[in-house]
Amino acid sequence: MRHYVSRITFHVTHHLSLVTYATLFVAFFLRVYRLADKNVWWDEGWSIWLSRQDLIAIALRTASDEHPPLHYWMLHFWNFVAGTDAFAGRFISVAFGVLTIALIYRIGKRVGGAWVGVLAAFFLALARFHIWWSQDIKNYTPSIFFAFAAVWFGLQILDFRFQISDLSARHSPFAIRYSLFAYALCAALALWTHYLAALVLLALNIYALAIFVTDKSKILNWFIANLLGALLFLPWLALYLQNAAAWTAAPAFDFALFLKLVATVLPLGVTTNIDDYAALTVAFTVLVVLGCGWLVIKSPVGSRITHHALLFILIVLLPPVLIYLLSLTPVSFFAPKIQARYLLILLPAYVMLLALGIAFLSRLSRAFAVFAILFVLTANALVLNDYYADRRLRDDYATLANTINAFARQDDLVLLDTDQEWPTFLYYLRAPRAWLGAPNGKAMDAASADALTRRALTRHNAIWLVAIPDALATDPQKLLETRVARDLSQQYERVVSDKRLTLYAPAPRDFVNVARENFAPQIVRAEKIGDTLQLLGFDLPTRELNAGDTLRLVTYWRATYPAMVSVRVGGLITTTLQMPRGDLLRYENDFAIPPTASGEFPIQVDQLELARVRVAPRADRGRVGEIAQRVDYRLGDAIHLIGYDLPQTKFRAGESMPLTLYWRADRQIETSYTVFAQIVGEQFNPKKNNPLWGQVDRAPQPPTRAWLIGETIPDAYRISIDADAPAGKYKIIVGMYDAATGARLAVDHGGDSIVVAEIEIYP
Repeated sequence: MRHYVSRITFHVTHHLSLVTYATLFVAFFLRVYRLADKNVWWDEGWSIWLSRQDLIAIALRTASDEHPPLHYWMLHFWNFVAGTDAFAGRFISVAFGVLTIALIYRIGKRVGGAWVGVLAAFFLALARFHIWWSQDIKNYTPSIFFAFAAVWFGLQILDFRFQISDLSARHSPFAIRYSLFAYALCAALALWTHYLAALVLLALNIYALAIFVTDKSKILNWFIANLLGALLFLPWLALYLQNAAAWTAAPAFDFALFLKLVATVLPLGVTTNIDDYAALTVAFTVLVVLGCGWLVIKSPVGSRITHHALLFILIVLLPPVLIYLLSLTPVSFFAPKIQARYLLILLPAYVMLLALGIAFLSRLSRAFAVFAILFVLTANALVLNDYYADRRLRDDYATLANTINAFARQDDLVLLDTDQEWPTFLYYLRAPRAWLGAPNGKAMDAASADALTRRALTRHNAIWLVAIPDALATDPQKLLETRVARDLSQQYERVVSDKRLTLYAPAPRDFVNVARENFAPQIVRAEKIGDTLQLLGFDLPTRELNAGDTLRLVTYWRATYPAMVSVRVGGLITTTLQMPRGDLLRYENDFAIPPTASGEFPIQVDQLELARVRVAPRADRGRVGEIAQRVDYRLGDAIHLIGYDLPQTKFRAGESMPLTLYWRADRQIETSYTVFAQIVGEQFNPKKNNPLWGQVDRAPQPPTRAWLIGETIPDAYRISIDADAPAGKYKIIVGMYDAATGARLAVDHGGDSIVVAEIEIYP
């Protein structure tokens, strides 16, 4: 009998081990899948830029920022091993994300048994919210790992029955001391990574106080462990207090909306249109509440509530309230804005309660428990599908930066107009280059343009100006460009989507022959095309496009004799390159993908295939319903506004106004235009320095380049009305412009905008 029981125990343990390892494999795969297939954004660019500085510079810079330096120090040393590209930088987050899942298995096993540990680990492995930030160059997954490692060692300390001085303890003094020091180290590392890790430690200490009410034997050990942790964090705290800026609170955030955000983002990782997920959110919340039932199951009525479920309830409930309260403080040591990502640190405790809730269900009905597990898996699969579909590289800055990389000289300057996205742009510059930026959000005047230009030309005789759409708002008259053009001639201009690159230099430049020190194609090749021509490499910023997009390709060549070669994208487009003799030649080609294209297409030079690109077909828009208000305005020479829907004409200040525009094109549109929809009042808005009391600027979906001739395009907007908009009559004005140049499309009725309707706003 004993042998039979041992065999069963062995098989169960063996299967649990297989499931655990399979869970870790799935977690790793989901976090490295499409890891590099997303553009680096502002925070990631900042992280990479800062990690390239020396350790002291990192510490001093972060001492006046809102995050401690440990993550940037780790990146600094990781750069030497793996480099600074997106995949390498994000891999640190992947590693700590997977380690956290292994840790949650151990904690879950301690709390509710092996299967609770497996379920909690598996739910965290599939959690979109955790995968999202495991694929980002940020400090969240390291701080979560260190915080919950502190929880693990804290539970060990609180479970010891005797104090450190009691040599008759069941646990050895070494094991007790090990847990004390390990807890202190992990708690300090968590705080050195992100300040909000303190919220998990606070919940852990409140849990400890609940234990000390009935069992005071562990107070000394706990005090020693926390004192050691505080001492390890003290050096950074001292430096921070000497350099910290005063953090001011963000605009007030509705508390009810905040609670809905918490309840939605933890199980689903969704931060927009959260009302659409209300049913799923309620179902997950019910399962988590059931997890609290373990306090009832495991604790007889009237006994001490010392069970671990209480800890995870505290971690899930307490930090969101404190985050919200901190965001309201007028001046604070740390006043975070309401950001969904700050809630990520609660997720391991949330999945633990989820696993406990399903374990609770299994006591009532195993069928219910299995159904609940399938529900969690299905919900995660749905939101993950949307998440991965959005992980696609776009040519935001790659083409513009690669042009500078190829042709900039040592004494050239990069001038960003504006510097809103400077960390992102600098990520794409291959070599460090001198740069200046027109301040983001600050209106440009003649004096500022003159001062910035003089500063730029003090040590540099050529300027690469990078203009982004933000410059249209801060410098609509192009004062900065006009001032630069007074001293330097325009030698080159390149428009990529809504961004523009212009070279101002005293003399023309060669934009075909590349200097050897600047030669660095994205993909190196050594392919002979005939006897006199060799392909050296190519740049291809993205391999996934939508119908109507522009495919940008750069090829590099060595020609020992003048040559000609054809470049093709499947059977769609062909162009011919005519090259002179040259050692390092560079050619840019833009291919307009037809709006009807879909599928996979090879890129070929003559008969040699370089790569394949995948073109996603346009989504089926279905049948357009009845248009409430029909109009007929022509914008430019081919686009028509044929109608609009405005369900109501009276709104309160602070509400959102729904507006649907209907467009039609007479011919194929070659530019991707941006639509502006504005609420314009008779009174001046002092905050915006104009009469606008609501505005949305964005490209319609699909973009104008992808419109089919004669097709009706419904284009829905929701425009937020300023909360302090005065009562009165307002006009709804719409139009289109080229985001790269700011040039508006002329309207056939005169002017460059259309007054489509009037609304009334009351307080």
